Amino acid sequence: MKQENLAVEIEGVEVEVEPGTPIIQFLAETRPQDLQGPDPVAIASVNGRRTSLHEPISPGDRIRLIRLSNPHCQTTIQRTVLFLLAVAAEDVFPDNRVCVEFSYGGGIYCELDREEPMTSGEITRLEARMREIVAEDRPLTPQTFGLRALLKIYQRQGDERSYRTARYLRRDALTFYRMEGSPRLYYGRQLPSTGYVRTFSLAPDSPGFVLLTNRKGRVDVPAVHQPQPGFLATLREYTQWADAIGLQDTGCLNEVIVRGETDNLVQIAEARHSQFFVDAARKVADLPLDGRLVLLAGPSSSGKTTSAKRIMVHLRVLGFEPFALSLDNYFVDREDTPRAEDGDYDYEALEALRIDKFNEDLQALMAGEPVHLPRYDFHSGTSRLDDEPTRVERGQPLIVEGIHALNPALTPAIPRDEKLLIYVSALSHLNIDRFSYIKTTHSRLFRRIVRDAQFRGYTASETLARWPKVRRGEEKHIFPHQNNADLFFNSGLVYELPVLKLWAEPRLAAVSSDDPNYGLARTLIDLLSLLLPMDAGTVPPTSLLREFIGGSAFDY
Repeated sequence: MKQENLAVEIEGVEVEVEPGTPIIQFLAETRPQDLQGPDPVAIASVNGRRTSLHEPISPGDRIRLIRLSNPHCQTTIQRTVLFLLAVAAEDVFPDNRVCVEFSYGGGIYCELDREEPMTSGEITRLEARMREIVAEDRPLTPQTFGLRALLKIYQRQGDERSYRTARYLRRDALTFYRMEGSPRLYYGRQLPSTGYVRTFSLAPDSPGFVLLTNRKGRVDVPAVHQPQPGFLATLREYTQWADAIGLQDTGCLNEVIVRGETDNLVQIAEARHSQFFVDAARKVADLPLDGRLVLLAGPSSSGKTTSAKRIMVHLRVLGFEPFALSLDNYFVDREDTPRAEDGDYDYEALEALRIDKFNEDLQALMAGEPVHLPRYDFHSGTSRLDDEPTRVERGQPLIVEGIHALNPALTPAIPRDEKLLIYVSALSHLNIDRFSYIKTTHSRLFRRIVRDAQFRGYTASETLARWPKVRRGEEKHIFPHQNNADLFFNSGLVYELPVLKLWAEPRLAAVSSDDPNYGLARTLIDLLSLLLPMDAGTVPPTSLLREFIGGSAFDY
């Protein structure tokens, strides 16, 4: 017997739909124009959570349609292009495997699993095959598998990495996507078909290439490749190190946890960090006697403060007495602070700092002269000078940490050969399988959620709400200057997500379904579900991770 229609809300209008009808079927039957044209509906938000258009409609659903040009669709576009890459690569390189590595240069860096670099001809053939699949407009449909059935499929296909990852999932039913004409399964929401992909390209960057899609919110405008050789070398070196110690993906990390070998993993990861701080301190010692200025910058939650403190410890080992100079004390008076587009004070603008006074004090301190340093009062929005002068012995290092530290406009009075520029960021991405990975921005977001809850009294929802503004500030003030760095420090720890999971997961679970940040909260919970939890007791008090979870040996 046919079921009675149910009332649901679509785009704020109540309509009647047969229970279980996929959203895409409802649109095809009642609003076919929404699935056509240059900017079709591509995904949906159901009760605050983004889903594919194949989601079946249930009683009481509140559905919002999201078009291809909506910035919220960008992750789904990238995931679909990665699926295209996976299928095309199997056709073009039957004897080798293309591996997706990390976000880089405006796109996603990929390599072929062989020693020889890819040739321009190979990259061109791969891109051409991807375009053929787009032109074929192959449907991308979800399919639900029991865990045992899924493991058997991966065994049959010889896909060891996917098998290892799936083995530790704690759900009996999992949804993967199939592309018509391919046996490959892909984890994560997809566009309705390959024909929805509007713009992509493969930019050679030896030994691999960078997969570029469109600019966020502009589906017909291609992203531009931004080569960053030093940054790429740091990322590749980390990937090779992780492979060398047997940690290619989430499945490998879960196996370490299951075997009870986390103590050893923590020691290795922390030793890697310590080696950087030792090397950085030696670089500072090599600077000219009259100029030992260390400028340290990085995006939010990258661990800049702990990095600066640990470099100072190793400088003391070398016989120096480093002095930390805070940029926060050089804010202009509040009434002179520039305004952002929303009308609020823009404390992140370079113009919010007294650059002339800062450079004057730097020169005097580096020359060993006494300086009455300013102290900014955030309550009154004004600054005053210390009664007692500060004096640093000539040749003693000065450490400055802040978002503008790598911007040449911050220290124009200091010669370039008298300063060491360090870029800090949590670059320890973690792959799920050969074509899926956890973004480094998500790692930093997990850190911030935990720190905000532990030390600032913010809920996960409040942190998520602030995150877009934080990211815009990074893109404006930090990322454009990262190529100026002399040293790149990967502050990520390969074991940190299983530890952060203990704090982040319950706070994310507290975000209610009617909260505008609910969808992102559930996405982050899904990512954490790929990993087993890990006891934080093995994390040493000097670890950079302690800046976020507490229990640090340093004062902040």
